[in-house]
Amino acid sequence: MRRLAIVLALFLVAACGSIGVQAQTLKLAYKAGDTYKYGYHAAFKYTIGMQGMSIPVDLDMTAKEAMTVKSVDASGTATIAVAVTDLSVKTTANGVSNTTTTTTSSTAEMKVTSDGRIVSVSGSSLGNYTLPGLPGSQGGLVTAILPDTAVKPGDTWTKNYDSPNPVGSGASHVTTNNKYLRDEKVGGVSTAVVESNIKGTIDLTIDMSAAGGGTSLFPTGGSSGLQGLSMKGTTTSDVTSWVDASGRRVLKSHSTGGVDATMSLNMAAGATTPGLTGPITFKGTQTMDMTPA
Repeated sequence: MRRLAIVLALFLVAACGSIGVQAQTLKLAYKAGDTYKYGYHAAFKYTIGMQGMSIPVDLDMTAKEAMTVKSVDASGTATIAVAVTDLSVKTTANGVSNTTTTTTSSTAEMKVTSDGRIVSVSGSSLGNYTLPGLPGSQGGLVTAILPDTAVKPGDTWTKNYDSPNPVGSGASHVTTNNKYLRDEKVGGVSTAVVESNIKGTIDLTIDMSAAGGGTSLFPTGGSSGLQGLSMKGTTTSDVTSWVDASGRRVLKSHSTGGVDATMSLNMAAGATTPGLTGPITFKGTQTMDMTPA
């Protein structure tokens, strides 16, 4: 009987503890004029296959970001100006490394919904060094997908949507499975830790002129007549975000994932690109971190 009483007591304590956990609304609530500063780090490991060859390309990028809220509409979607400084990019292609640094500021503007989806990006703060279809790689914001209703630790939700291509036509169809993992303090700030498992099916046409003159892998300067890229494939991302419970913003995020796609070059009439004919396979993994600065 004594053992049974102890078990019942432990059960009641656990039950009372769970009853005491209050559900909360996890939404981004940006205010016009607010500015947030982050450190950004991304590492990409690609393999490009073409004409029977397999070429490894690694990319390591660090930068400082300042995100200034320009406006917020009635639905909670914020228009945010992103200024990137101290950009350093190390590219290693087929064993040969090259590092470039940029001290001048580059800017982009993006629209972010209250549940963390990036619905549009203009400009090229980081766009020249990434490809669309990888959540978080455009504009520099890395965020999990937040729920529409109040939740508590342990709760899960799903969301599916189409993510537009910011540098051309087509879209990525995105499915997400999400979970409120736990509450945790980061530098004295109370945060809700949210994880999103994101899968995308991509069917995109990249306009090189809209991409700011190309990407680090396919710059127009070295490929005369290259007008765009057509890309089809799949992407995955596992994103964990620490959401400021009172400030209603993403305090920091960590993401890992990959891409498996096939690309075709869209050339101007009569133009050719030596060594780049036929479909190009594109496979790789990436990690991205956004931390308070």
